[in-house]
Amino acid sequence: MKKQLLAIVALLTIGTSSFAQGYYYFKFKGTTSEYTMNQASATTISAAPLTGNLSAATNLPFSWNFFGQPVTSFKASTSGYITFDATQTASVDANTALSGSTAPKNSIFAFWDNTALATVTQGSTTFPSDIRTWTYGTAPKRVCVIQWRLVQTAGATSPTNVTYYAIRLYEGGDFDIVHNYGFGTFTASAGVLNADGSSYKEITGTPSMNFGGANGSYDATQSDVYKFFYGVQAQNEVELTSITLPKFAPKNTNVSIKGRVTNYGASSLSSFKISYAVGTATPVTMQLSGLNIAASGGTYDFTHNIPYSTPTPGDYTVKVWASLPNASADADSSNNNASGNLTIVNSTVPRKVLHEIFTSSTCPPCNPGNVQLKSVLDGYVGQWNTIKYQVNFPGTGDPYYTSEVATRFSSYGANFAPWLVVDGSSKWGASSANSNSYTSAFFDNAVAIPSLASITANFTRTGNTVTVSGNVTPVQPFTTSTLKLRIAVLETRTTKNVKNNGETEFFNVMKKMLPNASGTAVSFTAGTAVPYTQSFTFPGSYRLPNDGQAASIINLATENSVEEFGNLFAIVFLQDDADKTVWQSASTAPDGALSVNEISDLGLTLYPNPATSSFNVTFSGNNSNGSVRIIDLNGKEVLSQNINSLNGNINCDQLTNGIYFVELTVDGKSAVKKLNIIR
Repeated sequence: MKKQLLAIVALLTIGTSSFAQGYYYFKFKGTTSEYTMNQASATTISAAPLTGNLSAATNLPFSWNFFGQPVTSFKASTSGYITFDATQTASVDANTALSGSTAPKNSIFAFWDNTALATVTQGSTTFPSDIRTWTYGTAPKRVCVIQWRLVQTAGATSPTNVTYYAIRLYEGGDFDIVHNYGFGTFTASAGVLNADGSSYKEITGTPSMNFGGANGSYDATQSDVYKFFYGVQAQNEVELTSITLPKFAPKNTNVSIKGRVTNYGASSLSSFKISYAVGTATPVTMQLSGLNIAASGGTYDFTHNIPYSTPTPGDYTVKVWASLPNASADADSSNNNASGNLTIVNSTVPRKVLHEIFTSSTCPPCNPGNVQLKSVLDGYVGQWNTIKYQVNFPGTGDPYYTSEVATRFSSYGANFAPWLVVDGSSKWGASSANSNSYTSAFFDNAVAIPSLASITANFTRTGNTVTVSGNVTPVQPFTTSTLKLRIAVLETRTTKNVKNNGETEFFNVMKKMLPNASGTAVSFTAGTAVPYTQSFTFPGSYRLPNDGQAASIINLATENSVEEFGNLFAIVFLQDDADKTVWQSASTAPDGALSVNEISDLGLTLYPNPATSSFNVTFSGNNSNGSVRIIDLNGKEVLSQNINSLNGNINCDQLTNGIYFVELTVDGKSAVKKLNIIR
């Protein structure tokens, strides 16, 4: 029924008569990850430049009913509707109320207004405008999408009024209208009208509806979704929309069973029961009363008052179900159940939270987004790693965009910048994946999840060749066949990719994935370290692309965009490709913020360590002269001094207690060791 809609926002249903057979709808917020407004492949129905056009008939990919009657094909108008009436041959462009005599019969109106398909150009980039269709999912739960991209008001000479919307037809019944993206002023109609004009349902605002989508944001979680159902709305009907379980938990700890229910009934929801059972154990039930969950789409997030705990490690299935809305039988019990998997383990290790952020020097919101992320992470020294992927939009995009960035961007279903992924998830707690919304509370939630593996990471460089090596050690064996070890080689600081968003320097910029963005498959035995080694020679010479467009970007096989090879380091992370969860990460620099220029055989030794007021630096080699930098955990240089092998005493009396990193450089080669100052 009403399935897999994320970030549901409780809004209204505009109901037909309680006893009339027709369509009613709910308004939700956000689309599922299966649907992307930037679908890579689709069949074009109509393309710009075009206005006042009704397309030829397009066959539906599956059997489907509209107002209870079978339909097999549709025609799409440049003015924002589809019709199942095969006799219609011309587009109706002047919108009215759906009760009006000129409204096209037997139609779904996504955004009916006098609009056109017109090419949109910004800078050197041309964006396509068209109507297209594709199908995703597998039978019997396929979804047919009809999408309008960058539709403008008819006669517009500039992209001041544009929209980006779709209709999705669900195999087996029901459909929704998705308003993804847009800005400007419109007077549109939206809803449905049957074959003889006797039954219709309008979305609020018709016929003067302005575009209600994300107002210029590509964030799919902010899209407006209007889900339509055919039939008579029940008085009492609750759905168990989702459950939230940890991927794993230590034995003998309390595991909270959480979830969300949605009230699809016509009556407000004052009470219901929520139950769960682990394996074949006796169900545990909680009664919730005294509620006031709005009718027709209101939601309620619950935490069961009895947590689960067991002393026995293993894999468990957790079944959760809702029942007795308003102490009555549920009108549709088919959507009351959900289940998930929980792994109980003997032990865990602390995790380092991995932040992957898609950003760009042409993206105005990315500047404050990066500042906000840093302001949060500065409070958690030693507990995180960060990878920055420079993307190819908005406008012409960042010059340091690469094909591997595109792969990572696509793998997460990202569709805007700054898009933040925390330990493989874009759903880290805020209403969208925008890094401007990241807070300490979200970090606390992430770092509190223990890890099942530890990672060590070492980095060496000789000229343009880098080698990353180390071990991954699990706390228990895994049967997961989708685990991948990924390595990102980053440059700590770049400045040549400055564009127009106000940033003048960029940190932790990804330059290469080893061996590539797909990573390397790994499997584990409990407590047994799995070694890894990956090397790469950056080819050719440095080139600064003009922008992030396809004609300009770096060819990773023949050239490079590394500004300073001495500023390269690596982040290594273990990821489950099945659900994108990052299990653990490690860096060859503290917090991914300090450059380890090159670890070589310099024989670097620090003593005494811990130090109080001074310490000695010794090293081997023919050259007796070197330089030392002391860097704190925030990546700031706090002391520098030239030394030689005969006199390597460093006075650190002015430094406060804590952990520092001592970097020795001799003949362009460097080595780093940790120093602890305790008084």
